[in-house]
Amino acid sequence: MSIWVDEVDAVHRLCVEQALDVTWLPTDMPWNVREMHVRHPDGHVFRISRGIPEEG
Repeated sequence: MSIWVDEVDAVHRLCVEQALDVTWLPTDMPWNVREMHVRHPDGHVFRISRGIPEEG
């Protein structure tokens, strides 16, 4: 499941503060999305994403 947010890095900080299982650190992906992955206690992995605005 993907969850779109305004600030991936802010969500990452909250996840770390709450000792959640971040399985993929915030990363700028080649498809113009910044994303991270976090594992829910039931085992499902959620993708937290934000589109990267194109320069120009």
